[in-house]
Amino acid sequence: MTIPRLTYGLLTVIVTLIVGAIYSPGFFGFWHGDDLPNLVRAYSQSQQQTLWSETLRLFFAPVPSDGAFYRPMMMLSLAANYAAFEANYAGWYLINLAVHLGNTALVALVVRRLALRCECDAAIAAPLAAFFFGMSPILAEGVYWISARSDGWVTLLALAGVYMWAGTPRTMVGVSAFGLPLLIVFALGFKESAAVVPLQILLLAMAWPERMSRSQRWALATTFVVAGLFLVWRVWLFGNAWHVYTPGPSSGASMHVRLWHSLLSLPPWWHAMTLATPVFAAAYWPIAIIGGVGGFVAARSTQARLALSLLAASGGLALATLLNLGGMSSAGEGGRLSYSPMAWLALALGLLMSTWPGASALRKRANTIAIWAIAAAALVGTDVLEHEMRRVGSAQFSFRALTLAIPGWAQTHTGLTMLLIPENDGVVVLGRNAQGGIVLPPIQTEPYLHRVVPTLKSEVELRQDQFCNGLAKRLELIRPRDADKATMDAIFLPAETVWPAHVACWRAREQRIVALTPPPMDSSCRTWLDSIRGDIAKCGD
Repeated sequence: MTIPRLTYGLLTVIVTLIVGAIYSPGFFGFWHGDDLPNLVRAYSQSQQQTLWSETLRLFFAPVPSDGAFYRPMMMLSLAANYAAFEANYAGWYLINLAVHLGNTALVALVVRRLALRCECDAAIAAPLAAFFFGMSPILAEGVYWISARSDGWVTLLALAGVYMWAGTPRTMVGVSAFGLPLLIVFALGFKESAAVVPLQILLLAMAWPERMSRSQRWALATTFVVAGLFLVWRVWLFGNAWHVYTPGPSSGASMHVRLWHSLLSLPPWWHAMTLATPVFAAAYWPIAIIGGVGGFVAARSTQARLALSLLAASGGLALATLLNLGGMSSAGEGGRLSYSPMAWLALALGLLMSTWPGASALRKRANTIAIWAIAAAALVGTDVLEHEMRRVGSAQFSFRALTLAIPGWAQTHTGLTMLLIPENDGVVVLGRNAQGGIVLPPIQTEPYLHRVVPTLKSEVELRQDQFCNGLAKRLELIRPRDADKATMDAIFLPAETVWPAHVACWRAREQRIVALTPPPMDSSCRTWLDSIRGDIAKCGD
């Protein structure tokens, strides 16, 4: 079937608009997880007029964290977001969504260009591949979570680079030879996973259906030089080129054991992510696999080889992520890590669905099956995604309600309160890494850290030790207005033991803060927690 170029472009635009409509409720979302410290840090630096100097400093130093993160472009994007929108969540979300829509459109553009190299027609396949990618529920976390945007940016820059690299020799001259390496430089500034992109393009080069141009060879070679220099820089910063995350429980095991444990984590991770739609979630991958198999049956040899290289690029990145991370969270978190692999998978499926002249009747029927199967998988994924976004919206609404309840609690309860907050709500990370941010400006109009100390259940014992060593006394003396490093170091200096006057927890179902049994103020450092452990165990029920 031949479709005019204008119609093909219109289909791509329609698909992109539909994806945007599904994600549009996210504009009414709220900060959670790592968003809060990122926002508070930008606010504090802006107040001290050091926002840009501190951000630029991160081009020469790692991001302060427990892992080995070097992401200056990511931090620059957050600083630019604050400069443009301050604490307006919708403005920050706009950037995440724009990147996702850009990736959706790029999937269609790249599929069409790869199909042309294989002398195939992707008029239907390219927009459909974009629809499959844009509506995939597996990568929603990379869109709705502000602090997970780095994966979307890496994918955007990688797809743009592949689009340039796959052009005709005429379009390649002076563009890809320098443009592709430059895009990889920017991508490496967003996330370390961009170091794998040269290997992914190399897989494409090995299956390329025609002789590569000089510009293509030069661009590919230069990307390896860029990635190599980046790894040397990581060795200088961290002493290790590849290690990023804090080692997991199986980090000391052999590679095949770690890989096995990682693969075993995938079913419970997927189940947790799709809890609201178990039937459709169970059908999603089998239908997609049917589409892929049908595509291979229908594909010509050059088309199949190139699609295999794209599948290898997708699977290789996924396996590298699993080995580095040690597995996926059974709470469902981690969809952002699937963002780039899903993009490469969508490229493979789009190429396999492309038609070619002279195909036999059997191949045409297989192509029809592939197209309908991928379309069905995309529609199933849309339903799963829509339910997932509802859960996300509900969790964000509850977390916003928590922040709104804090001032009223502080005004009606004298003294210090240890407030137990949720670590996550299903697939949505809420309180982790966000404790200080929910009681400080700009989330609050006044700082409340000296009145309310947010605490996760998993960190209560740690908090007991901190109170024993004088945390409450130091908070009373300092009354922190922000969470800069100097302030945080100061509040943990040793001081007189003072216990909180109140212990409370957030009840999400009731949308209110509930007081727990107050522990004796004369408790010892060993008995204070024992007196409230029973109430803590029931908190949130």
